[in-house]
Amino acid sequence: MAGIIAINARQMNIESHCFSPKEGIIEPDLFDVIHDVDVLDKNNLLKECKKTKIDGVLSTTELTIAPAAYISSKLNLIGIDYTDSVEITDKYKNREKTKDVENLKHPKYTEIYSIEDILKFDADYPVILKPRSRGGKRGITVIYDKEQAKEAFEYAVSESDNELPFILEEYIDAPIECSIETLTKDGITFVIQITRKKTSGAPHCVELAHFQPAELGIDLENRIAKIMQDSLQKIGLKNGACHTEIKIKGNDIFLIEFNARPGGDHIAYPLTQLSTGYEYIKGAISIALGDFYAPDVRKFKHNYSGVIFITQQTMNYKKIFDTCEKYDWCYLKHDMGTSFTNITHNDGFNKNYFIYSSKEKPIFIKEMEGEIWEK
Repeated sequence: MAGIIAINARQMNIESHCFSPKEGIIEPDLFDVIHDVDVLDKNNLLKECKKTKIDGVLSTTELTIAPAAYISSKLNLIGIDYTDSVEITDKYKNREKTKDVENLKHPKYTEIYSIEDILKFDADYPVILKPRSRGGKRGITVIYDKEQAKEAFEYAVSESDNELPFILEEYIDAPIECSIETLTKDGITFVIQITRKKTSGAPHCVELAHFQPAELGIDLENRIAKIMQDSLQKIGLKNGACHTEIKIKGNDIFLIEFNARPGGDHIAYPLTQLSTGYEYIKGAISIALGDFYAPDVRKFKHNYSGVIFITQQTMNYKKIFDTCEKYDWCYLKHDMGTSFTNITHNDGFNKNYFIYSSKEKPIFIKEMEGEIWEK
């Protein structure tokens, strides 16, 4: 995401500064200036930002949300309050803060510190175990019986550096899973796009494809917009981008999680820009710099865009992947060769995939929809 932000900043004639240990930077040439600092070292980071006289700051991952908020708070820049940012990635605390939001449902949930806590949880199986502050489906497992508790707990530990407590909750087996891309300025939230997802389901619920628009109907979309306005106020997200994940079962909308950053795996860019015509990343940059103008969503384009990752779980789409570059709807084909792995967490840039974009829904998407929305 950092590189995507840098590309968009350059298109806006804005100088980009990347704050990160140099050995961890992918495509360093995308940035105008690189500062070789540990972003988790707040004092050193602040010293470097003061010296640079930065004008705005954006987070790119869950790990950088709090450091970015610390800098914006200390330098009187636009962002999230630091006190809110420390908790804004915490799935348990966000459920606590939003449990009174109208029309937003929560499964039964609790904090757990041990395998024994899983066994004591008062809910019917299946349940789902998650690290509290990790994105990308890292460390999550759907548990169907007590015998699976130990393996699930150990997997969560391995994917989260043992950041206890974890969150354990009822597993909502819903036919519709979506993510919502929003921009918020001074507490006013704009829903830019809603994405429908195909996931692997249990045990790790990894995301295999994204489709825009979600085509949920005006009633659901209006309810989601109101939920987003109310929820982001509750968690303290007053300024910036947010990628929120939900499930829809019948008439109920269930929260999965909030991520106070643009959506990854190509969702925020390029899919949202392709489907709406609105330059979402530039909108997030504009908020940070204080020159954001409210988008007129009525003027957005209504194009179709999406990405399908070709993995062991989606080999039935490989025939489309093999020839997709021949079609007008093909925006990008990312071919890494013959390695088609079974993925356990989201990893949208290091896999075989193709992105489509079209004014009309491609025929192959119409043919796939019955299977895609089956789960």
